Amino acid sequence: MKTKARNPVIVVGGGPAGSVAALCLRKLRRDVVVFEREKFPRYRLGESLLPGTMSILNRLGVMDRVEAANFVKKSAATFIWGPEQAPWTFTFATPRTAPWVYDHAYQVTRAEYDQILLDAARERGADVREEHEVTDIRVGADGGPVSVAWRNNGSTGALEGDFVIDASGTRGIVARKLGLRRFDRYFQNLAVWSYFRGGKRFGGDLEGNIFSVTCQEGWIWIIPLKDDIYSVGVVSDKASSARMREIGVEAFYRESLARCRLARDVLNGAERCDKVRVIRDWAYDASSVAMGRAFLCGDSACFIDPLFSQGVHLATYSAMLASAGIDHLYRSPGDADEIRTWYEKSYREAYNRYHEFLAAFYSANSELPSDFWRNRQIAGAADRRFAGKEWYTALAGQHVEGHAEGVEDLEERASTLAHLWQHNRNQVDDEFDETELSLRRLRWASRMMHDFRRMNRITWVSNEVRLVPSFKVHPTSFRLERQFFVGDEHGRTMAAYPLSEGELHT
Repeated sequence: MKTKARNPVIVVGGGPAGSVAALCLRKLRRDVVVFEREKFPRYRLGESLLPGTMSILNRLGVMDRVEAANFVKKSAATFIWGPEQAPWTFTFATPRTAPWVYDHAYQVTRAEYDQILLDAARERGADVREEHEVTDIRVGADGGPVSVAWRNNGSTGALEGDFVIDASGTRGIVARKLGLRRFDRYFQNLAVWSYFRGGKRFGGDLEGNIFSVTCQEGWIWIIPLKDDIYSVGVVSDKASSARMREIGVEAFYRESLARCRLARDVLNGAERCDKVRVIRDWAYDASSVAMGRAFLCGDSACFIDPLFSQGVHLATYSAMLASAGIDHLYRSPGDADEIRTWYEKSYREAYNRYHEFLAAFYSANSELPSDFWRNRQIAGAADRRFAGKEWYTALAGQHVEGHAEGVEDLEERASTLAHLWQHNRNQVDDEFDETELSLRRLRWASRMMHDFRRMNRITWVSNEVRLVPSFKVHPTSFRLERQFFVGDEHGRTMAAYPLSEGELHT
């Protein structure tokens, strides 16, 4: 008796989310077809990466290609967060407990970086179809088929698949089709940027760092790239659009950089080598990121303020989760509801962590009054912009009405950030030594351990104790493994203490 031939997994989009999904699926021995609208290499913004992305690429066997590209090594991120404030530097230093744990990332040229990943997916056996624009996606709801409609140079066609991953970026084909996209009133940004050749390069422990500096209009990123190039952008909000219309985008860009002391110092003697670009950078998410046999990854699912360079990492991380989930469903199709629930929860936890941290960081700024900063002040827990926002509900406690615990918590976190990561001097120069931060963090950790040892017990009050099923991605095989958490009737779980299936039976 012949078994029915399987259809491929269809991946829509060849950026980091799509390429990593294809790489993961090929590692899991699944057939993949990737549809990419453009011809690579093509331009993209988002040059500053995070170590977590390097970890996934290492386990996929492509880090050697990234390292061979001679991108600028990024060991930390430096912030000047308020006028006359000493800089803060967040270092990535961490013990290398496994070969895939990284204490650095890279500042990349996205056209080259994305090409590396897509080429690797093609070489691993993915069917990559560039210049194929997907015009529609059927998500396989209610047991129906998964399929995509495409067009290429006047030709059109359709392809059925077993599953589909929407990695179409901000196009968000599925989210727009199903009306899932929700814009965030808290982060409504405009970004204006360009590139400069030359300028000052820092050495020592600031070498390769991204710099993020507040200004009255918002904040400015300064990213060192290879070939003596700087990426420099201004993040403002929609209130600045009137000023841009009045004086023009280029004049607004020059005016904003001229007001930033670090930008003036770094770009002294540099020449702009590209046009000035502008984009509306509004944060959003999808009300659901898994439905039928479809999974949304990367910017097709959500986008938030780019302050912490998390965009490519969320794309990479979600692609790994979706691929592992799809592989599991080939083996255990009866787990479909569980897998969709797990994917939604895992993705939203990552998204909410960044959202919460961003709010804490914005609350720590002491910049001059402007529409940008006034719009980012939190007016207590009853702030209507946060109605229904999971990240803010969690931040403020179980209730978000009638008090401002969340705001107080934000201020406390911001104070801790300043204490642990702020430089001992105001100026940014090559004399900065990361050990001044390391010693401070060691003292803080020592105090925490001292207080912890004084505790006799930790009490968790609840009426019920439950075993909450979940999954984890195996770090090297990328297959899903079952795990369980102790939880209660309120949905709380002891997430730091997972139990394996084997531990439940011992």
